[in-house]
Amino acid sequence: MQNERIMEQLDKMVASGRITPDEAARLRATAGTSEFDAAVAAIRARHAQAHTDRAVEEGRMSEDEADGYLERVRDGEHSRELRAHIKGRDSGT
Repeated sequence: MQNERIMEQLDKMVASGRITPDEAARLRATAGTSEFDAAVAAIRARHAQAHTDRAVEEGRMSEDEADGYLERVRDGEHSRELRAHIKGRDSGT
């Protein structure tokens, strides 16, 4: 999603629970700076962690695998393949 579109959708994302008010404030504060992508990556990592935590609890993923996936998300990776691994699906779905 383009940075401008994210900014346009902040209020809707907060209202729907996709992001917290604090996350929206951080995005607003970092808009147009090099820190914006890090703020987006942190939000994506929070969402991904809900999936990895569940996968670890269910024995579908090791702690090390989960940590590795989350680190990749925090580093800005957001590929379809990575999202599929995090959600426990192969990348073809």
